[in-house]
Amino acid sequence: MIKYICSILIGSLLISCGNTEGGPGGGSHPLQQEATATAYTVRLPGSNPEEQAILLTQTVYPATREDNAVGAIILVPQDEQIAFTAMHRITHMPVNAPMLYLSQDNTVSEQTLREMKRLKPDGVLQDERTDVYAVNVPAKEVEKVREILGYRVRTFYEEDPIQLASVLDRWQAALKADHPDEVIISAIDHPKGIEHGIGAMGWNAHMGKGFAWVYKDSIPQATKDILERRYGDFGAFMYLTGGSDVISDKVAKQLGRYGLVRRIAGKNVFASNSVNAGYKDFGRNWGWWWDWSPRSLGWGIAQAGHNYIIGNPDDMLYMIPAAVLGHMGKHGPILLVKPDSVPKPTADYLKMVKPFKTGPQETILNFAWIIGDTTSVSTATQQSVDRLLSPFDIPVDTTAYLPKAPILQEKKD
Repeated sequence: MIKYICSILIGSLLISCGNTEGGPGGGSHPLQQEATATAYTVRLPGSNPEEQAILLTQTVYPATREDNAVGAIILVPQDEQIAFTAMHRITHMPVNAPMLYLSQDNTVSEQTLREMKRLKPDGVLQDERTDVYAVNVPAKEVEKVREILGYRVRTFYEEDPIQLASVLDRWQAALKADHPDEVIISAIDHPKGIEHGIGAMGWNAHMGKGFAWVYKDSIPQATKDILERRYGDFGAFMYLTGGSDVISDKVAKQLGRYGLVRRIAGKNVFASNSVNAGYKDFGRNWGWWWDWSPRSLGWGIAQAGHNYIIGNPDDMLYMIPAAVLGHMGKHGPILLVKPDSVPKPTADYLKMVKPFKTGPQETILNFAWIIGDTTSVSTATQQSVDRLLSPFDIPVDTTAYLPKAPILQEKKD
């Protein structure tokens, strides 16, 4: 009898440990060994978008057992608008999916296939145990994933990002039996539309609200259809990413017929994303005479003790999958820097959340991930971010610290 009970306990233990491919150290990517760290930052140095996405999944998901594995994987081509749209709407729970890229020749590379095997998704219970969401992935590559890995794959084929946003909106509504009334809106025809909206996209990867595209001076029919599906007390709550130079006041006024319109905007992409990090809209969504259901959008971070994801606006294919760092683990917003400097809006925001010298207990949580190698964000810029996150005044040149300090162990004759 005792032998029988022991067998059951050992069997249960083995089952609870899961049967994944193991942690990132085995059969994974050597770039993780090249991460460089300072006191308050760690760099994840991908040298191309495909490698960067793998580094991110290896950092966030140990995949050693079910509770630290992914629900599914998003697989997309290296297309900013498609990846941006997919990360907005697929990542969040109940899907819980990081993003991986096809190679530049639109195939699934060996290194990505191996990472997909290591991640071994749980499968999304609410969606027929889907393991992979393949967006505009060639049918031949989808079959490769099915045959080699045995994964269940749901495909979305829509070359137009505006229409793709509408398709994903309907799919998410079926998954959750609801349309979120908060809708983030970015400009598809503005050259910096994605850069202005990257921080808000990070929020959506974290919280799973709605997303739609507009043109700078007009509203596509597909976006009108998305907005008409909202039924809050005021219709939709819309958040435009960027100022009137990105999405015109004319479009903002026209959007007003679908609900309430607000802007998350600054004078440039650095300011827009700094504003986004501190932005919070909270209040009544819809209700009845004795109660109401709230709306809530934005990080609203204005104090020390948080995590940040920092990268270069010229490298959006690196930054889009990095939003998974705000989805799982120590959640936090996306901020942007230049390769060789921290722009004033970003620096001013980081100074605002700098811990007080007299109360530096938040220091241990004040932290930033640096996305990309040193050609994307220089070592000097990483060190500047580190100093901004520290509660103390650290000089640029710290080599003088020890030579100028009194020698405590000086020998006395």
